[in-house]
Amino acid sequence: MIKLLLADDEPLVLIGLQSMLKWEDYDIEICGSAHNGDQALEMIKKNSPDLVIADIKMPLKSGLDVMKICREKFGRLPLFIMLTSFEEFQFIKQAISYQAVDYLIKLELTPESLSESIVKALDLLRELKKDELVRPAPGERGGMQPFYDKFFVRLLNNLFENKEQYLMQKNELGLDFSFQAYVVCYCEILGINNENMSNEKLIKLYSSTIQMVRETITKFMACYITSLDMRHFNITFCLSEQEIPVYRDVLKDVLTKAKSIVYNYFNVQLICAVGSKVNDPYILSESFYTARLSFSAATPQNSIVLADRTNNAANETDVFDISLYKSSITKAYEELDADALHDLITQISTYFGENPSRRLQAMDAACNLLYMVIPMLPDGDKIISQIFADDPEGFRCIYKKRTTGEIISWMLQLRNGLCETLQNRKQNYKSRIVANVQKYIRENLNKKLTLNEVAALFGFSPNYLSQLFSRYTDCSFVEYITREKVAAAKKMMTAGNEKVYEIAENLGFESAFYFSKVFKKLEGCSPRDYMKNKL
Repeated sequence: MIKLLLADDEPLVLIGLQSMLKWEDYDIEICGSAHNGDQALEMIKKNSPDLVIADIKMPLKSGLDVMKICREKFGRLPLFIMLTSFEEFQFIKQAISYQAVDYLIKLELTPESLSESIVKALDLLRELKKDELVRPAPGERGGMQPFYDKFFVRLLNNLFENKEQYLMQKNELGLDFSFQAYVVCYCEILGINNENMSNEKLIKLYSSTIQMVRETITKFMACYITSLDMRHFNITFCLSEQEIPVYRDVLKDVLTKAKSIVYNYFNVQLICAVGSKVNDPYILSESFYTARLSFSAATPQNSIVLADRTNNAANETDVFDISLYKSSITKAYEELDADALHDLITQISTYFGENPSRRLQAMDAACNLLYMVIPMLPDGDKIISQIFADDPEGFRCIYKKRTTGEIISWMLQLRNGLCETLQNRKQNYKSRIVANVQKYIRENLNKKLTLNEVAALFGFSPNYLSQLFSRYTDCSFVEYITREKVAAAKKMMTAGNEKVYEIAENLGFESAFYFSKVFKKLEGCSPRDYMKNKL
């Protein structure tokens, strides 16, 4: 069964969640209930739930803190559905950046809305569990291999925001980076794309090949192996002080052994390109880049190539640097700004259109975009897979692109799909904002509600909230309040238990005279005449 953890500091909410749905109908068992963030983290470590429903605001650690720690420590699982007592943009932006499946307003929570979110989470969970490429082969580091792979993908593509983030994740994974130097080797497996083989057999052959390479190389030296797609993987060699002077000969020797063994066992051939040596693992992206630059010289006949000692990987005075775009792309996602994202990816693709000889840098940019956006969107893996659903290999088809033009076409397909997703989410989000503001107005008709106060409560500028009302309703903010207050006044008058000045006071009008003026303008008669007619 699917394991669900509930986390909320309000006991009544926990009881309500437990009883709101028949969880067994969803093949879900509740494995625990936490009352604060620290307790939730302990239960997640102990019970390994598939799904967590957590309050955004909890003692000790917030639900957002818990989700952030889980993303950094455990990867994509568990999935999170977030609860909040009110809709605040900064919280929702954070939940989106940590890949929350959904967020639910407590006051609006119903069995139907909860069920809808649960079904959405279960669909995503099934998709993630079907992704065979992240399953470790027998003998790998248990269930931790996907997390090692994600760490190295970010490290080799220079995707960590800063060195502190890199060190934190390195320590959490217990990686040994105490060696004197490091070298990345980029590998391709030839003979694994046989069209007569089923997908299951291809995956098994790929996993077995990777495992055989790992077992062979680790007999001679330390290394980490990272899966990329069904034909490519990286080996990060860790060099001791004694190995450094002769590392090129050592690497060539162990790669030759690994190449021979996998050919004898599985009838597949390895092509390997070794990058430049670096002393700090934080800059392994430099070695990875030179490895792929050297890979262009590799052939089945010359299957192990090493980067030239003097190779600087490119003309360093004129290298495309995607890190200049990272903060802008991140901001576009946080603000659900499809137009800004469209412009940014268009700028990148235009650059490579004007510089078609920089195929490797174009590939780098495409892969960086891919690995940047997946963590930024809830259901990121699923959304990217849908964008490239027409290709049998999905978004991993990027590794098959051989020309700069093909890579640019892939970027534009990614751009169009992502912008459509952001636009849809922004529309849904804005309409929900208006709906929640309307709900707040209806529940607080006894107050004198102003645009400035309500906008501040929901974390928006008055001008922005006013524009939202004009766009998503048939009236302005002030007109909506007036309509609702007059409608409430008519109900009170029909009951016949209150006087006009009492009704005006109960509905937050500054005076009975002003209330009468507003009422007459909207209804065509004074409050007293309306009451007489009703009586």
